[in-house]
Amino acid sequence: MMIINGLYDDKWAILITAIQEYQLLLKLPAAILGGIILAHPLKMWLKKKTYSGRYLMHSKAATILVIVFLAIFCVFVRYGGAFNYEKSINWESANRLKSHLLNEAVLDDGQALYRVRSYYKRLPKTDIEISPEDLRNSILSAGGNPNADGIDQAFFKQVQSKKLPGKPRMVSLIIGESFPLWPFLPEYQSLGLVDKCLKIQQSKNSIHTEAMLAHGSGTMTTVNGFITGLPAIDLHENYRQESFRSKYATGIGSIMKSLGYKTVFWYGGFDSWQNIKKFVKAQNFDEFFAAGDFKYKGGNAWGCPDKVLFQQVENYLKGCDPNEKIFNIILTTSNHPPYSIDIQAEGFDVKAVRKKLPATIAGDDKTMRELGHIWYTDQVIGDYVARSKKLYPDALYLITGDHAERFSFASEVDHITYSAVPCIIYGFGINKFLLDEPAYGCHMQIMPTLAELIGEPGTIYSSMMPSLFDLYQTNSKPVFNYKFWIDRSCNDVIKELPADNKYQLQIIAMKRIAAYRVLNGNNQN
Repeated sequence: MMIINGLYDDKWAILITAIQEYQLLLKLPAAILGGIILAHPLKMWLKKKTYSGRYLMHSKAATILVIVFLAIFCVFVRYGGAFNYEKSINWESANRLKSHLLNEAVLDDGQALYRVRSYYKRLPKTDIEISPEDLRNSILSAGGNPNADGIDQAFFKQVQSKKLPGKPRMVSLIIGESFPLWPFLPEYQSLGLVDKCLKIQQSKNSIHTEAMLAHGSGTMTTVNGFITGLPAIDLHENYRQESFRSKYATGIGSIMKSLGYKTVFWYGGFDSWQNIKKFVKAQNFDEFFAAGDFKYKGGNAWGCPDKVLFQQVENYLKGCDPNEKIFNIILTTSNHPPYSIDIQAEGFDVKAVRKKLPATIAGDDKTMRELGHIWYTDQVIGDYVARSKKLYPDALYLITGDHAERFSFASEVDHITYSAVPCIIYGFGINKFLLDEPAYGCHMQIMPTLAELIGEPGTIYSSMMPSLFDLYQTNSKPVFNYKFWIDRSCNDVIKELPADNKYQLQIIAMKRIAAYRVLNGNNQN
């Protein structure tokens, strides 16, 4: 799916990354020159060879046989080692071995690319048709009010109780690029990759989930989830006309503005990437700042160093009206190829970390570089929280990651280790008794959780999902994302979404509603 993501990504940034990180301008000409040099002696050698007419006659027969063989062989390959679908190893489910890694290796490159193509063809397109009756039935299945005036209104909820002593003057939702949960897990804590965020998590003024499902496997999918408040449906909401015609009441911008906050979006990349500036500005964000708005040294084709980004946020906060309530989304970029931060200059001790590596993590230079960038993300987040809290003692912080799957482990790990991201809520009025433990959730629950934390009793907001505070009062709601769901009947185990998921009807209903909302607007008729 990263191939599909690349179709919508910043082509110039990809090119610059190939040049700077993978030496495209050196290696590509060298490969071409090497090919020419090797081809020349082969050509000269072939010129010296002579062939008889008898050989040519046999070669025609051989050619016919090869063509026939290839036709049969292609059918054999097409069905994954068989001549029909029934006995094939299908590309959708090559689970013949206990190892996910080896199961992936069962597929050859052609089958793997075919899988990408087939996935892409299955993504919802603009010709989705849902009748008003089907829509109302879906709303009912998803727990909404089918008789409401619109889709947003169908999922209105009301804050039931006061949770904080007052409204925090500043709220920051920090979304770390590729910031995973696994360094927070007990078996990896000794590496010291997330010591600052771990200290925040362990504070008496903090609550956290044991695992959170990221909205998607890519940054923009997750941003779309926060901005719209809708489940992942691969409709690229950041490009859809409806996203610029109406405002999603379920989105985080709508909810925070209704609570009285000025909304500001901070991005460490460039504002043209994925149409992000136009998209978030159209969805209830008052201001948008990106790398192009800052003066800085360093950085790469994807944007400025995270340290620069957080410093700009701090400078902005210093100049704010003390009576104004501010909500920031801060989306980082540095923990991303080409991994250009000088991590050792920043203080990352490569040797010390390498000595502590478990068997699941390789000790090569490339891996250490990636670990150093996770460490760097933790450092800048921790420093920002500490410094901005001095400016706003009544601040509230929520720390999570956009996705986690980019890091490659040396041996197979479970779904939580590979895919989950952290969710830490820290600051003004928070105490550990606010949230039942252990808590598991998904990104869609962050919007209602903020509404329940900050809103006064009786405050109305729109959300398809319950907050983290309400989820465990009922077992009738799914926790899911684009690929996984959490099975609370099996000790909160993360599982891949199967066709017979017990929450299947609700998940399908929510995705149908989301598709309709994105394509046709809020009107149910």
